[in-house]
Amino acid sequence: MPIKKACLLAGCLLSISTFAAAEVTNLQCEQTGPAEYRLTYTFTEDTHKVRILASVDAAGKTGLEEIETTGDTSVVVQAGASGQRMYFFLQPDHGHRREVSIRHLLLEGTPNFRDLGGYETTDGKFVRWGLVYRAGVLTHLTEHDFAYLTPLGIRVVCDFRTEQENAKEPEIWIPNFAVEHVSLPIGSGSNRKDAMAGWTDFLKTNPSPEQMKAHMTAAYGEFAFTNAPEYAKVFAELKQERLPLLYHCTGGKDRTGVFSAFLLLTLGVPEKTVLEDYELTDKYLLNAMSDEAARKMLASAANPAYAQLSSEQRRVMMAADPDYLRSTLRRINEKYGSFDNYRRAALGVSDEDVRQLKARLLTY
Repeated sequence: MPIKKACLLAGCLLSISTFAAAEVTNLQCEQTGPAEYRLTYTFTEDTHKVRILASVDAAGKTGLEEIETTGDTSVVVQAGASGQRMYFFLQPDHGHRREVSIRHLLLEGTPNFRDLGGYETTDGKFVRWGLVYRAGVLTHLTEHDFAYLTPLGIRVVCDFRTEQENAKEPEIWIPNFAVEHVSLPIGSGSNRKDAMAGWTDFLKTNPSPEQMKAHMTAAYGEFAFTNAPEYAKVFAELKQERLPLLYHCTGGKDRTGVFSAFLLLTLGVPEKTVLEDYELTDKYLLNAMSDEAARKMLASAANPAYAQLSSEQRRVMMAADPDYLRSTLRRINEKYGSFDNYRRAALGVSDEDVRQLKARLLTY
């Protein structure tokens, strides 16, 4: 091939590659009113404007409403109606269409209900919105919450709470809505009863906040091993494509937070992002909750000793401290050599399972 033509071809391929990479990134969505949202994002490469559409359909296949076309990277838009979950689709003038929605669902009866969508993987894909949710206790859902949740079409609700916790605060769900409830109690059984007794004895010493943190960190170090059978069963539901799926515990922080980390890591989300998702519980639960509400939440747990904690002790125990989750991941590496080895051996999630999960749960 003549040099001139080769150079032209190389230049053309470079141009196409650059064009394909150009897109809108760093998407964030915050609900600022009953039907008002603030969207922020960044343009890359040759992208200069974006077409914004909205729908109540998480896949964006139906009901798309054109909002506006703009060159701004922070806009406030009106979409949908009060009490609707909205998804936004941003089509840049160059590159892939991207989707964004609110991560924190504004429910009256539970404060820490979140969508795992939107997180970027190490290979440039994104977790789909509207397929996997995490939450705290569902006992206090209201009529307003039922109306909000119904269109989400959640098919499976996995409950990590024990029978004792459920007896104190029974799980409720949308009346007359077909959903499979899966009880996966974490915190029962002989080994876990021993661990609970150990917590009770420890709390009798009236530990300092520093001692509380050390004990929490050590407890998290065992989470991956004591709770693997329950976590494996949630993966089994996901492998059967039983979506959308919701899993929860009491606060939506410990048992729920660790499983969220395992799922995101399985999908290829970087550890830094996984830790940031874990820390969001501080924003939506701990920092938004009164001391009395925190006391009542811990009092509903399986261990009655939690009700006697001081305000400082409660805060340490309820905090989504990234050191806790790092302890879990460090112990996995120490025992199995890597998270992937743990995922295969303890969670029963094969490499082929991962491929299928990624096909269902990720998008460009």
